[in-house]
Amino acid sequence: MPAAGRTSRPKKVAKSGTTSTRKHRFQSFNQRIAKLNIDPIHKTRRTDTEINEDDPTASYFKTDLDRWKDLNLSEHFSNFCREVTPLSDSLPQILHYHADIIRILTAYIGKGDSNSLEPLLSLLASFAHDLASKFESHFSNTVVLITSLAAKHSDVEVIEWSFNCLAWLFKYLSRLLVPDLRPLLRVMSPFLGKEPQKFFTIRFAAESMSFLVRKAALVYHKTHIPLENAISFILSEVDQKEELGSSAPLYFHGLKTLLVDAIKGIDRGIHSSGPVLYACLLRGVFLGSVATKDRIEVLEGVTVGLIHLTEATTFQPLLEVALRAIEEETDQQALDTCSSASLDICERLLCVLSTVRKGSRIQKWDSILGALLRLLRVREDHNKEPTTALVKAAAVIMQSSPLDELIPRLRPVMDTVVKNRNQGQFLVFCGLFRQLNRERFDSLIRPYFLK
Repeated sequence: MPAAGRTSRPKKVAKSGTTSTRKHRFQSFNQRIAKLNIDPIHKTRRTDTEINEDDPTASYFKTDLDRWKDLNLSEHFSNFCREVTPLSDSLPQILHYHADIIRILTAYIGKGDSNSLEPLLSLLASFAHDLASKFESHFSNTVVLITSLAAKHSDVEVIEWSFNCLAWLFKYLSRLLVPDLRPLLRVMSPFLGKEPQKFFTIRFAAESMSFLVRKAALVYHKTHIPLENAISFILSEVDQKEELGSSAPLYFHGLKTLLVDAIKGIDRGIHSSGPVLYACLLRGVFLGSVATKDRIEVLEGVTVGLIHLTEATTFQPLLEVALRAIEEETDQQALDTCSSASLDICERLLCVLSTVRKGSRIQKWDSILGALLRLLRVREDHNKEPTTALVKAAAVIMQSSPLDELIPRLRPVMDTVVKNRNQGQFLVFCGLFRQLNRERFDSLIRPYFLK
């Protein structure tokens, strides 16, 4: 209480401010990192290195080298040019001396000189473009070199140049890499969090890799093998949680970021191959018999991430995939083979779909109510009490559904919930429902509670 004769001052309201329009202003390292966009994937080509494709001697590397000679006069890059120019007069010469050129190029990149790294990394991407499949023998060492450079360097520009270079390499060599992504995923796993990394390194590594996983999904209608092998490898890494030790949470975060980025599209939408990729992930999780809990954790994380990044209309294709998977797992004809682990996955998935963002990504609740009733009946047929996840989902679904969709399903759902064997969870259900919507509880659920 203020002293007598003195008036209390009003609290100051923090000003939100406006974004500065000045080109030259101080920004912290984290602010600059957050603004980076490593996405050359949506560009059809690098316009600064166009060549005459009708000329059999034309080279992307030679064109890029000539351009950078005039733009970068640093001592480090000038020394590089003196060594590599005699070996790169034409494409045939570059192909002949490719081992010498990559040795010189990686040696200068490895020195980490900030003044020369932009042209050197640009030239590395152009060199890979020239060599195409011949670059395969240099690929693994190059990826490790670039990613290590980005992970350890303190300059934001170097980090951006490095991951842009990596993304261009993935794009140029996608036909070579997509048929089997497991070797590349193994090479990239330390930078996805399997070893201690900074968060931005994991984020950029996941964004770069997501392009190739998406490519594997795009050819799924022709061959299932590339995508299924990639998903199988990711889930097998998840199964090794005990061996990963303290790095497991960070690595799981990197894998979830990779999958979310591969599925999402632009403008809060889903990529055209997103439903195929998500369905493959669901199958992989349902088929897993080892460390199922950890696989569910990854599935839940991916689903939550996609819910946050989409709208109700754009999330609909993924919702249909999830509900179809739940229906297949609980199909009446397959009840004898429907494992307890599969039911747990279905119930936790339905819980995530219906509770995250308060169910705002669901347009038609009738299909959600149908999935809920199906799961409750499967539990009843197997003489098993509903899990907490299913009870939580039931409460949220029934309080969020429009009444015109809920009323036809109310009696069969409640008859299943209040069965004698379910009395313990029924009280949990009633308590949660009353907290969420007391008015609807009093009108719809209280009569069952008082019986």
